[in-house]
Amino acid sequence: MRHCVDSANATQGDCGCAQIRGRRIVIAGPPNSGKSLLFNFLSSSYSEVSNYPHSTINCVKGEFVCGGKTFDVWDTPGISSLDAATEAEALSRDVLLKEKPSIIILMLDATRLKRSLMLLSEISDLSVPVALALSKIDVAWKNGTAISLANLSGALGAPIFELYSDKPVSASEAFAIIDSARILPSRVSVDDSEINETIDSIRASATADGSCLSRAEVISLLSGGRLSNQEILAGLGENRRLDIEKTLKAFQRRRSAMNVQQAFFRARSAWADRMTLEAESHAHFTVNDVSQLTARAFRHPILGWPILVGVIWLTFKGVANLAPMIASVMDAAFFAPLVALISSIVTIPLLNEFLLGQYGLLTMGLINAVETVTPILLIFFLIVGFLEEIGYMPNLSVLLNRMFSMMGLTGKAALCMSVGFGCNTMATMASRMLETRRERVISSFLIALGVPCAVQLGVLIAILSSLPFSALLIVMGTILVTQAACGFAMNRLFMGKDTSSFILELPGLKAPDMKNIVRKTYLRVKSFLVEATPVFMAAAVLMFLMDKSGTLDLFKKILRPLISGALSLPDKAVEVFIMVIARRELGAVYFKNMADAGELDYIQIVVGLVVITLFIPCLSNTMMMIKEIGLKTSIYINGAIIAIAILAGVAVNVTMRALL
Repeated sequence: MRHCVDSANATQGDCGCAQIRGRRIVIAGPPNSGKSLLFNFLSSSYSEVSNYPHSTINCVKGEFVCGGKTFDVWDTPGISSLDAATEAEALSRDVLLKEKPSIIILMLDATRLKRSLMLLSEISDLSVPVALALSKIDVAWKNGTAISLANLSGALGAPIFELYSDKPVSASEAFAIIDSARILPSRVSVDDSEINETIDSIRASATADGSCLSRAEVISLLSGGRLSNQEILAGLGENRRLDIEKTLKAFQRRRSAMNVQQAFFRARSAWADRMTLEAESHAHFTVNDVSQLTARAFRHPILGWPILVGVIWLTFKGVANLAPMIASVMDAAFFAPLVALISSIVTIPLLNEFLLGQYGLLTMGLINAVETVTPILLIFFLIVGFLEEIGYMPNLSVLLNRMFSMMGLTGKAALCMSVGFGCNTMATMASRMLETRRERVISSFLIALGVPCAVQLGVLIAILSSLPFSALLIVMGTILVTQAACGFAMNRLFMGKDTSSFILELPGLKAPDMKNIVRKTYLRVKSFLVEATPVFMAAAVLMFLMDKSGTLDLFKKILRPLISGALSLPDKAVEVFIMVIARRELGAVYFKNMADAGELDYIQIVVGLVVITLFIPCLSNTMMMIKEIGLKTSIYINGAIIAIAILAGVAVNVTMRALL
């Protein structure tokens, strides 16, 4: 929990926050404008900071103490307009319109000033105190744009605080931003007397009922905004609601919602143009430094592909070489002595087997989660964090856009799928950044089908690093071909449905902040250990009980025609697929143990990796799919994935045994 103490000379309570009415501070602004950096300072919570848009795809809440009062601080997904285009933007809109914030801290992006000011013109209509912060001034300068803070502040009639992308927010700056909050006057009025009179009439009618509708809410009613009339008018008395609906119907008989939208868009755009012209000055050159040239190379249609291969190769080598070294140190220093100690103390055979046997609570559960997985995650997340920090991910999405378009997606889906290499569940949630349901369904399907999460990918790399290079080509080639074929098929299935264009603002590359990379890595590894270690241990107990009760042998007998026949895997592989259903990485780790123990030959390892990578998504991702795209669609997707994974495994098995 963060306390209000001015770093210069203030004491708790001196900053003026005690004068704020209400207890909810909402940080809003365009994507990648620095909202999460400010949130992380103000609150005791952590919102992930990455150098690409839409890295925040859910509302994150924390607490901030000032002047003896505790405030809720909300970090929201990036939003461009209150007429939200995506599910993530809709979350921000709902917070701003429904949650009634006490203060809105609006982040203005100096690299996209006009767009930020158009959002300000909408936020000003909410009748909520607003504090303004202008971020990324240094980045704008590198692009040849200088912002006069004095001119912009004078034109807006409100104080503005400047923030830099490479400079942390100080305590005095953060508290001064909050203290500056004030209700801003409405910035835009359309040159249309009928629209203006209708807005005033509806607001007056609501006020007469003792309620209040903000100007933004009334504009949404007239322009057919995505927030329904019922949601906006829910707090009004029945008589007033009926009067307002009658006024709306009369207005809509004469004027279309599109007409109102266009009128306000033109007015907001013209106002933002005037303010931008007042504040911006442009150099006759742009600073083509190394970072800009490198960013262009990352997304170049020719140079980008060998760079991508190089990134994959470095990740492969990093995990394959460094993770085993860390694991061996952990084993020698802690786990081997611990196992020896417990083995000498616990002499009851059944209890000893329960703790340290093949399905031991400690050996299969705790040690697998900590010793086998943690080193892999540590190296993998450090590499991914570095790529996120420098801004590689959005450039990669541009590179992949053409290929993704053949699967009915845009390059934005690459950002979703890149999240999947950390966690499939979060990747499915990240599909909220996509604009249409069609894209969200296809993206969720492809994430669940063939995007391995961090642990699964790390384990896959660790296994393949000990095999000939041909194994890597076969496994990755099969997964990519399967993904592409399914993507093309899904695109054909949804042909003619809603589509969207690919518009993505590219942040400039920047020097990595190692402190942020280390912090993200620590929190990601910690999150895995907290969430997954109990699952690993529960799975060990389940397998122990199934083994002792004979249930496991029954499953092996039932599935033998498929496992031992069609896939040519040993009966023990049944245990892997049972674990994969709970968590993909759990099955992957157990499969690695089988490979390390020499229980699988070359073809069996390749076939097994193909199937468990493509196999049914874990339970948590399935639940997220149900939430995001619905139960019926999720059932169809999971059923299709099981069939596809088995068919791909059978095809690889038959082909390899025919050729080798």
